Amino acid sequence: IHCRIAEAQSDITAIRVSTGECDALIGGDLVVSAGAKTLGLMKTATTCGVVNSHEIITGEFTRNTEFKLPTDQLRLSLEARLQDKLAMFDATDLAKALLGDSIYSNMMIFGAAWQMGAVPISLSSLTRAIEMNGASVAQNLKAFAFGRWAYLYPEDARAVTAPEAAAAPKSVSEMIDFRADQLTAYQGPQLAAKYRAAVAQFEGHPLQENVLKSYHKLLSYKDEYEVARLLLDTRSKAEAAFAGDLKLTYHLAPPVVSQMGANGRPKKRAFGAMLERGLPLLARFKVLRGTPFDVFGYTAERRMERDLITQYEADLAWLKAHPDAPYDLANELAGLPLTMRGFGPVKDANVRAAAKRRDALMVEIRQAPHKQAAA
Repeated sequence: IHCRIAEAQSDITAIRVSTGECDALIGGDLVVSAGAKTLGLMKTATTCGVVNSHEIITGEFTRNTEFKLPTDQLRLSLEARLQDKLAMFDATDLAKALLGDSIYSNMMIFGAAWQMGAVPISLSSLTRAIEMNGASVAQNLKAFAFGRWAYLYPEDARAVTAPEAAAAPKSVSEMIDFRADQLTAYQGPQLAAKYRAAVAQFEGHPLQENVLKSYHKLLSYKDEYEVARLLLDTRSKAEAAFAGDLKLTYHLAPPVVSQMGANGRPKKRAFGAMLERGLPLLARFKVLRGTPFDVFGYTAERRMERDLITQYEADLAWLKAHPDAPYDLANELAGLPLTMRGFGPVKDANVRAAAKRRDALMVEIRQAPHKQAAA
């Protein structure tokens, strides 16, 4: 939004800020803050800014699984324009860590901007405005204060949001245990045991990490039973985070009742309380997964998921029987399922691409000994 502040109403002759007239940028979103339109409003040596550096998942990610935000370029654009008058911190993660909800990230950014001197309004006036607004007053006042602190002590703020797990990578055994626990919740202990047995064949092998990730991905495909289980888990988390009568709306595209949109993809519909009543029963029916009584298992998509598992198991057996296969090619083959991201038509396209690449890899792997002998 554009905001002008003056001593008197008569001093404001235009609502919107013109090119080069922006005194303060208070950015809750990195992409918008570093966009061409926003940059055009700023002026080097005049404009100062505080921006939330959190990477927000955009709609493009649902259509292109290789999409990545150009975070470095966005940062450079802001730094080039604002130079030493720019402050950035992850207000979204900081709000979650300190206040339990990312909704307070904007107030944190606002607090940091005030501390920077970018908001020419007294602290008492801003405090009174937050109180008069009446929405989560205590939490918003805390968020404002935390934002001031994050500006003054950026290293301390970063320490709060730095993930401890990232500092020390998990061991192979921990990664296996983590995924086996997920498979137990997904289907049951039998599936977890099957997973452990397959991965154990590559214990100490350079391919093991790709195998443990890829096989888990294929075994835990998102079918109707798993979606029901995850949605129930989402409700439990939401109930733990929010008080009062919680009403959730789920936007889904069930294969049986969904129509195709103009873009050739299923159109999502909104579902409420009626859907929730059926989720517990559907989640319990996961025991039918892969059996003749699995009504969803007869669809083309579910048959494809099972075929991918069978194919990968055959590839693992082949790799185990050919330890002399070129490592780079064998490792790519072992990790190929990790490229099959997305759902519905997005995943279909990635699966087709992976199938072509698999065929090419198998040809290259089989030809490698002959090429070495010729050399």
